[in-house]
Order: sequence, then structure tokens, then C-alpha cells
Amino acid sequence: MIIASGPYISDHFRTTVEANGWPVIDAGGAAAFGLGTSQQLSGPEGIQRVVDAAQDGRILTTGEHALGWVAEHLGESSDARASALFKDKAAFRRKLKPLFPKLAFSELTPEELQNFEPPAALYPFVIKPSVGFFSIGVHIVRHSLDWITARSRIVEEVSGAGEHFPEHVLSETRFLLESYIEGEEYAVDASFDRSGVPVVYNILHHRYASGDDVSDRLYVSSREIIETIMPDALHFLREINRDKAIRQFPLHAEFRRSPQGRLVPIEINPLRFGGWCTTGDFAHYAWGFNSYAYYMNGRKPDWETVFKSRDNRDYSLVVLDNSSGVPPEKIDQFDYDGLLQKFSRPLHLSRMDYREFPLFGFLFLETAEGNGAELDWILRSDLSEFVRQRP
Repeated sequence: MIIASGPYISDHFRTTVEANGWPVIDAGGAAAFGLGTSQQLSGPEGIQRVVDAAQDGRILTTGEHALGWVAEHLGESSDARASALFKDKAAFRRKLKPLFPKLAFSELTPEELQNFEPPAALYPFVIKPSVGFFSIGVHIVRHSLDWITARSRIVEEVSGAGEHFPEHVLSETRFLLESYIEGEEYAVDASFDRSGVPVVYNILHHRYASGDDVSDRLYVSSREIIETIMPDALHFLREINRDKAIRQFPLHAEFRRSPQGRLVPIEINPLRFGGWCTTGDFAHYAWGFNSYAYYMNGRKPDWETVFKSRDNRDYSLVVLDNSSGVPPEKIDQFDYDGLLQKFSRPLHLSRMDYREFPLFGFLFLETAEGNGAELDWILRSDLSEFVRQRP
């Protein structure tokens, strides 16, 4: 069962749904992307079929916006309860306290935020919306001057983005302060199967341009990355589902790997893979298998077979956020062809409406060993050289 919603659905996701004939609930905006026109469910009967699937079947959403529908219509199901826990970062931190007792955190309202003075022992820490998306309103605070800046900007940033995202996607009323986790960051697409056993479909290294960077610009994967992180990712997923109560449940998890080699969770996003069909599509373009279909049909990746033709290569997802400093209303066009010429082997480009959303698109790349300079470049580029402004 697919619960689909805007603001974006990729062509790969849509064609996968159509090819498999999966029933679709339009939770808002899916029809605009051609999804669900032939197999769409509606009304009480359609809702009941989703409720039945939530009890004894697989549900997959297209992204954050569908979670409001899940909360409204599936509130008593195990899927909805697990989804609510994972989506609320503060509730998730409370759940993990026995596993990570040294991680400090506090939840504040906007009013409390303005009067809060962090104790010295809390530094460094991260502040972000308790319910958030796309690194909006995320700040790393290393000292008191950082705190003054973050406190003055975060409410405005979140409020400004709120016109694009509802409260269940991006909260303007609750903010989470938590210990800054040292180490490299990784993103994992996974699920719990019908027996509650974890299955991993993707592992990507989230690269940053500097220690203060919080952008989503670049994610890189390879055989080495997956084989290094896989055992610890599976161990963590088993730990949070020891009773195997969570079953047939897809998720997108983000971790930091501590200097001691332990994976420490940042967040888990429920009932989906990476936002806006990014990492789900990545499995198709990079690894040659369809993670949406694998999850829905109960299949597991054969990683040894996958890696046979993909040794000594990196595969990357580039989020082309508008960091040019040019407001969207002043952009005449974006030079996609010029951008593609910067890379040795582009695999796929998904273009976005940059006048409606703060990004130009998503780019999928293959990079041979020795070509890492092109990834270093895109990680630091503000993309202004490809922006053509209105006269």
C-alpha cells in the first residue's frame, strides 16, 4: 500500500508503483505527479484497506507530508505509533536514553528558547526543530556567541520555511537542544521485515565542507562504506526492536560514528526512505536494484552480487540547494547543462521547480577512484556560476 503526497514524487517512484500495480492513497498532491490515477483508493473503503494493510501488510509513503494522513487515519495502528515516536526527535531521545545515557537534551518552546542560557557543560550542542526536515533550522553551537546567533535566527528560519511544510513536517512550536555528536555522519535506508528483522538497502556517507556545515549537499556511497557500517547499523536496529514489535516498517536513519567506532543515532524518519525520493532512487541509479520494490515485495539485496561490477567506484547523491544568494524571483534560468559538464559520469538529474522550493534538483553521480576532486568542488560550490539572473 502506497500513501503518496507532494510536494515531490520522482519518476522512478511513480513508474515503480505503476509497474507493480500497488494501491495508492492520495494524501495530498500525488495526482499532480501522475501517481494513483489508475489504482487510487479513496473514501471509507480505501481508508479501511490502508488500515488493514497497517495491521498485516506493508505501507510505504513518499515522504514527510504523508505522515499527517497516517496520524489522522491510522492513529491506533502499530505503524502510526512507531511513526509518531520516530518523527518526534525529543520523544525518540527519551526512548534511547537507556542505550545512550550520556547524551544530554532539552526541549524548549520559542518563548523558553529566548530566555534559555545553556550551562557550560552543554557545549557543544545542536539546536533544531523537534519535528524537522531538510536540515532547516539546524545550528551547531560551540560557544556563547554561536548561541546568540542561533537563538536570533532559528525561529525566523523555521517560520519562513513553514509556508512550504505543515506542522507535522516542520514544527515551529518546539525546539530540541542536544549534545553535539562527534564523528562522521551516515544515512541508512532500512526496514524491519515481517519477523521484525532489520534489512538494509543503502548506506551513504554524509560529507560536510567543514565542521560547522549543516547542509545536505553531498552523500557518497561505495562498497567500502557499506561493508564498514553495515554490521553496526544492523546491531543498532536490532537493539531498538528487541521485542520485534515493529514489523514490515521502512525507515531512513541518520547516525554519527563516534571516535570509538560506535554508531550514535541522530534521528529516524519513519515509513519512508530518504526525503523527496532521494536515497530510494539512489539505490536504482547506483546499485542497480529497486529498493522500493525490494521492501514492498519482501526481498533483500544480494550485496556480493551488487558489488561485483561496482568495485573501486564511488556513487553520490548531490542535493542542489540554492546557496547562490540569489532570490528565486530574480532567477531567469539555471544552467543544468553547464553543471553536468563538471562531472565525469552523471547518472541522472532530477530537476526541481526552484521558484517554488529552495533547490535546483538532485544529481546522481558515479566517480572512479582518483576523481574525488569533482566531489570536493560540488561540496563547496554555491552554484552561482550556473544561475542566470533576470535583467
